[in-house]
Amino acid sequence: MRLSLRATALTLTSLLICVLTISAQNLDNVTIAGRILDSNNKSILGATVVAIESATKLERTVVSDSEGRYRIIELKPGTYTLKAEAPGFAAKEKVDIATVSGQNLQLDMTLDPAGVKAQTTVTADNDDIPVVDVTRTVVGGTITERQVEELPNTSRNPLDLVLTLGGTSEEQLSTRDLADDRGQRGLSTPGTTPEEAGIFGLSGGAAYSNNITIDGLDNNDDRSASFRFQPSIESVAEVQVITNQFSAEYGRASGGRVNIRTRAGSNKFRGRAFYFFRDDAFNANTWNNNRNHIDRPPFTDHDPGFTFGGPAIKNRLFFFTSYEYDNISDSTVLDAWVPVNLSNPNFGLPAPTNPTETFTVNGGSPAIIS
Repeated sequence: MRLSLRATALTLTSLLICVLTISAQNLDNVTIAGRILDSNNKSILGATVVAIESATKLERTVVSDSEGRYRIIELKPGTYTLKAEAPGFAAKEKVDIATVSGQNLQLDMTLDPAGVKAQTTVTADNDDIPVVDVTRTVVGGTITERQVEELPNTSRNPLDLVLTLGGTSEEQLSTRDLADDRGQRGLSTPGTTPEEAGIFGLSGGAAYSNNITIDGLDNNDDRSASFRFQPSIESVAEVQVITNQFSAEYGRASGGRVNIRTRAGSNKFRGRAFYFFRDDAFNANTWNNNRNHIDRPPFTDHDPGFTFGGPAIKNRLFFFTSYEYDNISDSTVLDAWVPVNLSNPNFGLPAPTNPTETFTVNGGSPAIIS
């Protein structure tokens, strides 16, 4: 009885995970629609339209209606071949149709009579795909897989690529990149990191108004207005940013949405091994360290890893995995105020390094005592 209950609970949990995964990914699925016409610009009823994903050879088939319209929904982002054929007409196909998350493509195809022309193959280019998606009222951009691989990114954080798009900026409260240079600027109080600092703002909004997802699943750390999990950049296929005017189905956020789409396996086994290295010998010193005659702090980063993917069942089931071991040895130089009067004798503090300047704070405003 106990074993039966465990098996039932495990089955229900698995089903729930599958349902949540499918519903999350629906937001980023691709739709291809259009009309099938003859050479006289008349609609063709009953034309068969097939969308074939290039990497996995998975197929989706629909039939055009009385107005020649077809619509293929819930396609995962990727590169497709679109093939149309009808009785009495030569088949026609368009290849290398690249799609990104949440895209709605409007592709019309004209078929010639079978006796006039044999099957025609057309390579899709930018002229075939509308520059503006008139079916959606969203503003944003997408960083494609090629851009993810080619854009320089020393942090290896895929979310840093968001800042390459328009309408994005570092969050107003962010202390990004200040770990190595947190010293006083003149007489200002040494900075502290606000709990809600976040990492970036979209369209001038605050970081805590953003919605960060991975493959449509929640990846928000609400306490720090940041992310919970950082995937390996080697596993990222696409970074999609919607800065405002997104559709109601996305929900949750009033600032913007960032979705990271991970890579998937294909019908071929493919992988790569890599090693990423950084060292303080390659870094410039910070302004504050130079001002105080402090050498560059020691820093070393060893980051080896690999990716591997392929078919589990050819044309049906695929897998992809990535791994990296990021070993960072870092040092930080911080400026801090050391109390010289009324200090607690139970807690020993180091002597100030610059005793010639003593600050007294009244109501948050520092002043020098000469």
